[in-house]
Amino acid sequence: MRDWGTGGAGDPARRYRGVSGAVGRLSRRAAGIGAAALAAQYVPSIAVLGQWSGLRSVGGGICRWRGPKVSQIALTFDDGPSPEATPAVLDRLDELGWPATFFCLGSLVEREPDLVAEILRRGHQVETHGYRHDHHLLRTPRWILRDLRAALGVMERCGLRPTLYRPTFGQVTGTTLAAARLLGLQTVLWSAWGREWTTTDHRRVAELVGSKLDDGAIVLLHDNDAFGPPGMWRVGLRSLDHIAPEVDRRGLVPVTMGELVSGVPSIAAGS
Repeated sequence: MRDWGTGGAGDPARRYRGVSGAVGRLSRRAAGIGAAALAAQYVPSIAVLGQWSGLRSVGGGICRWRGPKVSQIALTFDDGPSPEATPAVLDRLDELGWPATFFCLGSLVEREPDLVAEILRRGHQVETHGYRHDHHLLRTPRWILRDLRAALGVMERCGLRPTLYRPTFGQVTGTTLAAARLLGLQTVLWSAWGREWTTTDHRRVAELVGSKLDDGAIVLLHDNDAFGPPGMWRVGLRSLDHIAPEVDRRGLVPVTMGELVSGVPSIAAGS
């Protein structure tokens, strides 16, 4: 009878070590795959840092912070439409003779379709800001894709076919970029912002924007305060009084995002 305790191939201890090693290798491989998946999902969130770099876009236009290096800028407004704030912003833009791009929330577009039509009637561009104003870093990939599809559905019912997408809070995950690409959208962030939610001083907002005004700049302000301090949009609106002279002094021309990036405005569905 064979002695199984001699350390031969049939030694139970040796067999255990072999199985244990295989399990360890599989565990390490699974951990590596899991880490790669997490990196693919969350590492792109650092894309918001592009506003402090000299990058204009990456990945063949997958994500953009600036337009081409031309003497134009794009003034953009997030979080609307708001029945209180948006008309006031539109009136001020009329006075300045400036076109702008409004990244609108689908949930608010559903409530204010006539206001979206008014934005377009006045010569501005409307793009999507998603359906709900939620943090992407706290949401699943399925939620992100569903949210974006819902936003596009609302826009289509308003006769619009968006080509640009700005995620809420500027948060970008791997799914954010992939979902936008899948649905034919380019993700757009910004290179200059007023951070109106941090101050009640409109001059400070103008200073922050002015410090980043250069060729091809994409400027971020807001036409709603539903997701920030009350009156936030008024601070941003008043800042335009000080931003406008600086834009003129630098010889910059405000245009829509479509004009800045490709020389054409947004496209209405069915046109």
